[in-house]
Amino acid sequence: MKVSEIRELSHEELSAQIDETRKNIVELRFQHALRKLESPAKLRLARKKLAQLLTIVTEKQKAAPEKGMAAPKETEVKAEAKKPAAKKKVVTEKTAEEAAKA
Repeated sequence: MKVSEIRELSHEELSAQIDETRKNIVELRFQHALRKLESPAKLRLARKKLAQLLTIVTEKQKAAPEKGMAAPKETEVKAEAKKPAAKKKVVTEKTAEEAAKA
């Protein structure tokens, strides 16, 4: 299936293709482990197809975010990355005096 054909698929069809490809990769890995895989290139092509499908899904999400599929906004990602570190406990005079008495 060509990339241009993949781009024309709906979200549901893309999800089905992704699931099918992931199952295919698992089967190919199993065959490869048992040395029954005719050509290791099949595994590489399946991973490439999965990458193409996932890339197209991401492109569609960024182009027209739908409910439940929205990609995180850059400001949200930056805000999460800049979370402040845990506050240090401030030692007051009372706690220092209590510590000295103990």
